[in-house]
Amino acid sequence: MTIEDPTMNATDSLPAAPRDFLAEHFGNEVLQARHRKVDEFWNGHGRYLVSITTGKHGYRQQRNDADILPLFRQNLQAQSQVPGCNIPSFFPDFGTISLPKFWGGNVQWPKDTNIYIEPVTQDVETALKLKPAAVDDPAMDAARAVRLFRSACDLLGTDQLPMRTPDMQGPLNTAGLIVNQEEMMMTMHENPDLVHALLDRTTDFIIELVTYLRRQTSDKLCGNIWPYTHYPITRGLAFTEDIMPLVSADLYKTFAVPYLKRLDQTFGPMLIHCCGDWGRHAPTFANAGLRLAGAEFHYPFTRIEELLPLADNTVFIPYIALDKQTNFSSTTAYYRHLLDSTKGRCRFWFAWYDDTEEARKFVAEMGESA
Repeated sequence: MTIEDPTMNATDSLPAAPRDFLAEHFGNEVLQARHRKVDEFWNGHGRYLVSITTGKHGYRQQRNDADILPLFRQNLQAQSQVPGCNIPSFFPDFGTISLPKFWGGNVQWPKDTNIYIEPVTQDVETALKLKPAAVDDPAMDAARAVRLFRSACDLLGTDQLPMRTPDMQGPLNTAGLIVNQEEMMMTMHENPDLVHALLDRTTDFIIELVTYLRRQTSDKLCGNIWPYTHYPITRGLAFTEDIMPLVSADLYKTFAVPYLKRLDQTFGPMLIHCCGDWGRHAPTFANAGLRLAGAEFHYPFTRIEELLPLADNTVFIPYIALDKQTNFSSTTAYYRHLLDSTKGRCRFWFAWYDDTEEARKFVAEMGESA
């Protein structure tokens, strides 16, 4: 599938924005204060932060790039009216396809469904013969993100806007999108050296890609498209580890940890997204010498009790699938439970993913931070 290549003239039909849009709608002093508060929080100060990211005027995963910037500007204007410790950013979200697409995967986007990518190959041995496209290939999502980001900054008349990475996956996650996952897991048992060879390559590629994005954005990266926190690249790398629910603790220790260590050593402490059942891996992170600055988890699939081995050094970013449990009547009830039950041991970023009445009430009652 060919996705329309954007944005050299993406702002041509749009009226001029005030100079500077972020200063006009958010206020420089407000933004500076929020940046200071976030920096202090990542430095270990404060029990929790609260932010809300509005979904109004959704510009993410649009089929046509020409639609993205007008919607983004409307989204930012709505975001400026939302309470919380919110720092505006640009989400170049093209679906969970951006990394494997470099290896040539077949992108599918059926009408009215989510975009996805088919495995590039059915076996690890074939994957090792493939060479990914260059990180600056104009047809790939990294260059696409940079073009859109620069156009967004021009449109808003600002140099203050940060950008998130296009869907950033960890090394094992990336391998599991390039190769049929079942075959890759069988190869872990039958020929582990092949899997390690592929993981070396996916790690090399991630490092090269992030280095490219850092250079092209002058280090304005502030996290992945999940979770909805603000995590500057100068602190470390944010990425998705949704493969964790699919593998045992032993397999994860063998096939993920060595390559996560390389990312840790290259970029700094990690921030991970995983929305499945991954609590069994918490001791692995705690005992492997990995620096995990933040970790997203979703109740009831993963429970805070499982994550306590990480509590001394990791900020937890909790969510709840209300329809998959009966213990809590609302997100607020769950968040209050987390604060009460951990008795000050754990630190949380309550990153509400939409501007709802409940989210606003939570900010009003709890404040932006504590």
